[in-house]
Amino acid sequence: MTVWDSLAPSRAIEGLRRQAAAGEVAHAWLLLGPAGSGKRPAALAMAAALNCDVEPGIGCGECSVCLRTLRRRFPDVHHIAPEGPLIPVDVVRETIVPEAARSPFEGRTKVFVIEEAERMNPAAQNALLKTLEEPQPDTVFVLISDDEDDLLETIRSRCRVMRLDAVPEERVIELLKRQGASDEAALVAARVAEGDLERALLLATDPSTAERRRAWLGVPRRLSSPLDAQDVAAEILAEAKEAVHSLEEQQKAELEELTEIIGTQRGTAPARNALTKRHKRELRRHEEQVLGEALDSLASFYRDVVAVRAGAHEAVTNIDTIAELEGWAGTDISDAAFVRAMQRCIEARAALLRNANPSLQIEATIVEIAALAPASARVGATT
Repeated sequence: MTVWDSLAPSRAIEGLRRQAAAGEVAHAWLLLGPAGSGKRPAALAMAAALNCDVEPGIGCGECSVCLRTLRRRFPDVHHIAPEGPLIPVDVVRETIVPEAARSPFEGRTKVFVIEEAERMNPAAQNALLKTLEEPQPDTVFVLISDDEDDLLETIRSRCRVMRLDAVPEERVIELLKRQGASDEAALVAARVAEGDLERALLLATDPSTAERRRAWLGVPRRLSSPLDAQDVAAEILAEAKEAVHSLEEQQKAELEELTEIIGTQRGTAPARNALTKRHKRELRRHEEQVLGEALDSLASFYRDVVAVRAGAHEAVTNIDTIAELEGWAGTDISDAAFVRAMQRCIEARAALLRNANPSLQIEATIVEIAALAPASARVGATT
């Protein structure tokens, strides 16, 4: 077993694995590919391989270093992600640059994984440039991006570029079953995730993620009035807060684990401070992700209703809700109303990424959907 085993095999993944094993690791990498192509798991696998104590350069997947890295809990692997619409220049100047100048605390290599790197604004990219040009010998940067055109050429030219392809559905199903998912659960997760292997893994193996999806898909049948819509919106927001609280508990355990390993003596403060800053970014991002899950699930539901009505069952995403979808397809609600409900969810998702007020955005969206597609019109609905 190695840290690469759970990744969908491809020429790019094999190239990363081979170069890490041979010690041919560039100081900066740019992993490109569509959402769900496995860029983040590949970055974590590389980080684990570079720091593994048992099989250096390979990553045994079982030692403490590998397991903590894959769980995003290793102190020398730093994760940077957008806060709202951007990765601002302050994050680069105050977090990345000073931390990159320090030696690794526990491992052999300090790794910075910058997710959605194209969302660094030009000032942030320019602030990172000198660090990329003159890196410490034991520091590696892994930039992850869906769209290289938004990255400055000066950034791209200083990275070794690897392009990952979308993972075919049948391959996702195979990997999920290898992780212990049943045939049905693997098929549903793969279809819902639409090629996003990370999302599929969560749906198939994480009970809380699967339970939230079931709750989101049950929302349409509850929207009979504006008051119902307000109640549902409050529940969605509460669920996001609960998910954040659960993450906070995990973060406390991570901080305790780090303190147990490194102690509290002088010289350990930078590692603890870096972890605290990362935790704050993660909490904010996690709330947005859970709210995004709700909106994405609702959008896919209304899109599926239109597909079923058109007889395009092969295009249905939520294949485990066919009976419910057929009930909605039989209503006199227009296709335009269903499409508008879907679009409203997409617009709200985009607004959240622009730092819109979550409470106002979610409530306004659910109330509008209730007016567009009231539950009382559903075939088989009871009053």
